[in-house]
Amino acid sequence: MPIMNWDSSLDIGVSSMNEEHKRILDAMNRVYDAAQAGKTGDEINLLVERLGAICVRHFADEEAFMASIGFPGLYNHKFIHVDLLERFATHADAIKAAGGRTNDAFFHFLTHWLSVHIKAIDGKYGAHAAGGTCAA
Repeated sequence: MPIMNWDSSLDIGVSSMNEEHKRILDAMNRVYDAAQAGKTGDEINLLVERLGAICVRHFADEEAFMASIGFPGLYNHKFIHVDLLERFATHADAIKAAGGRTNDAFFHFLTHWLSVHIKAIDGKYGAHAAGGTCAA
């Protein structure tokens, strides 16, 4: 059972980025489902690593997209991405040190990050891409 599902509130109006957000959710749900099934060790560590790689790729794609549309908040958005990846790495390292055992804090971080970041932060470049007003 997924920890978080895609819904219309996560639609930022940019189909390519929506698809990448869906891939992140799918990878996050795979980690969650495996953890709920009692999986640990290399299986969890590989799933967490895959999720991290998807996020790194997405952030690069997202930053390239923002640059292509002249999004004025790109500079600040990059710093947010750096912070998120550092926080993700801290969680991933703790999971690895625990033998591939996840914890509630990791999943809270992911769900909170995805929900807030997509709706409040990514929505700004979505509005900019659509020609609406955008506060950087």
